[in-house]
Amino acid sequence: MNNQSIIPLTIKSLLENDKYVIPIYQRNYDWGEKESLQLIEDIADYASFNNDKNYYIGSIVVFSRMKNGEEYFETIDGQQRLTTLTILMNLLRSFEEKKVSVEWFKRANLLFDHRNEADEAIRQLSDNKLYDNPGAGSIVEVYRVMQKNLMNILSEKNLKIEIFVDYLLKKVIVMRIPVPKETELNHYFEIMNSRGEQLEKHEVLKASLMKNLDINGHTLFNELWEACADMDSFVQMKLKPQLRTLLFSISWSDLQNQTFDNLLSDYSNLTDWKTDQNESSEYISRSIKELLVDAENNIKYNLPDANNSEDKGSDRFGSIINFPNFLLQTLKIMYQKDEEYNKEINDIIKLDDKRLIDIFSTVLKACNDKRSFVKRFITSLLKMRNLFDCYVIKRENYNSKEGWSIKTLKKYDGSQTNYVGTFSGNDNDDDVSKDIRMLEAMFHVSSPTQIYKHWLNAILLYLYNNSDTIKSKDFKSYFRNHLYKLACTYMLDRYLCEEKVEFEDIIYKNNCCAKNSHIIWEFIDNGCNVENFIFNFYDYLTWKTDPKKYSKFEFTYRTSVEHFYPQTPKLGNPILDKNTGLHDFGNLCLISRSMNSTFNNDLPLAKYSNFGNEIVLNELSLKLIEMIDVVKEKKVWSTSEINEFGIEARKKLCKGIVEDYKNLVH
Repeated sequence: MNNQSIIPLTIKSLLENDKYVIPIYQRNYDWGEKESLQLIEDIADYASFNNDKNYYIGSIVVFSRMKNGEEYFETIDGQQRLTTLTILMNLLRSFEEKKVSVEWFKRANLLFDHRNEADEAIRQLSDNKLYDNPGAGSIVEVYRVMQKNLMNILSEKNLKIEIFVDYLLKKVIVMRIPVPKETELNHYFEIMNSRGEQLEKHEVLKASLMKNLDINGHTLFNELWEACADMDSFVQMKLKPQLRTLLFSISWSDLQNQTFDNLLSDYSNLTDWKTDQNESSEYISRSIKELLVDAENNIKYNLPDANNSEDKGSDRFGSIINFPNFLLQTLKIMYQKDEEYNKEINDIIKLDDKRLIDIFSTVLKACNDKRSFVKRFITSLLKMRNLFDCYVIKRENYNSKEGWSIKTLKKYDGSQTNYVGTFSGNDNDDDVSKDIRMLEAMFHVSSPTQIYKHWLNAILLYLYNNSDTIKSKDFKSYFRNHLYKLACTYMLDRYLCEEKVEFEDIIYKNNCCAKNSHIIWEFIDNGCNVENFIFNFYDYLTWKTDPKKYSKFEFTYRTSVEHFYPQTPKLGNPILDKNTGLHDFGNLCLISRSMNSTFNNDLPLAKYSNFGNEIVLNELSLKLIEMIDVVKEKKVWSTSEINEFGIEARKKLCKGIVEDYKNLVH
């Protein structure tokens, strides 16, 4: 073998030939639901819409070594992807009834150096077993996540598993990059850790859109684009003061509707401005010559107030979506009412940034007036970004506290700014505001991946269509009701029905109203295959019964469905099966990834002892807390308790849905 050559490998070649070792200096395998499902989504997308072309999913960097006369590859970079593909292949081997042709994959060709738990977990997967050891938690969790979601993902894309596997093995390509023998690995790691970033797709897209404008519009387009691109800060913070003055009210709370041409005309007249008198001195524009003169005269500039700096939002807030996907969210919504709307083009606009440039290119190509379309898009992007900032949850970290918040940026007299509750105007949310925040968080943690955030698309569409009445006193109640209606529709049309309604049809054809009226309860009595959204909707309904009692509850990334009464209880204890309630909703709970290692094969009474203290209870789902309360009271958890809990759970879910759909649900 020529160790200097970069070799493109199909997934079949990668996992069938050679041997790969993850060295001890690498971090542990730490992918979870978000990353693993993203990988499957990406591959499935290409298999469904571009299956005649190869899909390159990156590279693995290796160092060739010899042991006992046998060559193996020490994996320096790319172990997360390599391990995940190995887990996926083990899962596909278990689909015997699907007749998946992976018989060549007898055993994984991946080893972990001095990590016995990870090695054993991979080995047991090859034997169709799950290794019950905390040290292998991530590997087992990803296997379960894939097992639960793979067929659903393929079904949503109308993709047969045989086609998916064929594409995966033959068309998905990994570049194997060998490090030369004489390489000093320590020096190589320095280079790897300090390497620069490549030009991102959204930067390429910006250049592509700008070339359709006259050159005098480039600066304004760039200013607006770059201000919108930082998703972790409020858009006002990233605008130049003069431009911000044109766009927003004095308090910065209201965005003025302007066409691109009118804004450009006003913006062009600002060339001689230095500063708005209301702006703080830190924003005064100075030429290089003026700065040098100030330096000679020993003129000092005031430093920004650390407690009031306009950059403080960058570290304070975390966005739930990245910029490339937000671009597609905006395009999907604005195109519905665009003057050059075309249904066939609209169907091509998907919320998946892998196709960012291709989607925009297709839309532009179909436009008769590309220049006009680009102008409409950039102003729509700014409008959508402002709505997103004010009405969509962010992860806020402030004063050593972290949680979900819905806030807006407000400017007071002088230069003081502050973040206040969007609906309350202060730091205290009322009941409806809390309800909105909980509903949005429920949607987000149920679907944490960056792509295909249909729930967010539904919310932004509602905000976009109702932007004229958004400041009315009744809007927050209407908005809350719309969120709740969407949640009920998800339950009826996606998770508790025989024939699923497409997300885009729910949003754009059905106005988020349910079409199904018959609940298939078997979908909640389905073991680890029960959808996370169902658990989170149940928790929302429980929280809603007494928000003060559950004031410390928060929706977090609880992604692992587990059995309260274990599938394999410790020796000497009764074994439950599907006929005695093992896989019923009454025996299932949603737990976090970090808790997975402690949620073992103990009986519920022992689990209550582990989770009974207040600190741990605050981290649990409300359904699990209710189950623990039963054990606390009765000192037992058996088929009887499971059935009783399941009956009450169905009543709660049904009542919660019927609140929005009177006399609809059977």
